Amino acid sequence: MPLSQAELDTFLSEPHIAVVATTGPSGKPHAMPVWYLWRDGKVLFHTGPESKKLRNLRKNGRISVVVDTKTAPYKVVVIEGTARELPGDLNLSREVAIHYLGQKMGEAYAARSSDPSRLVEVTPTKVISWDYARESNP
Repeated sequence: MPLSQAELDTFLSEPHIAVVATTGPSGKPHAMPVWYLWRDGKVLFHTGPESKKLRNLRKNGRISVVVDTKTAPYKVVVIEGTARELPGDLNLSREVAIHYLGQKMGEAYAARSSDPSRLVEVTPTKVISWDYARESNP
């Protein structure tokens, strides 16, 4: 059963690892795990300015993002969308680190990262979600 919009927003606001998939010039898929933030209906993540995923996105802005729980009962969100490259944001980079590592470890991690790299903003064009707990317990 799909997640409601409120459930989707809550789930995507939790610190799950996302896997982003891009397509290389030869058509070969490339998938990588990333930390992300869900902000105003968009996925935001930082990456290196010459990372493979960013080089792929510069040639083809279509992207898929998969976020799921790693334990049962599983929840899954698959986002298809378009990506836009933006300048890195040190404040957002710090916020992401705290989101995933907690205040103390996140602050320390952010302090060691002086270069926020590039920010990728994903605007969804299609969202598919399901909650296996509801499927098995109607």
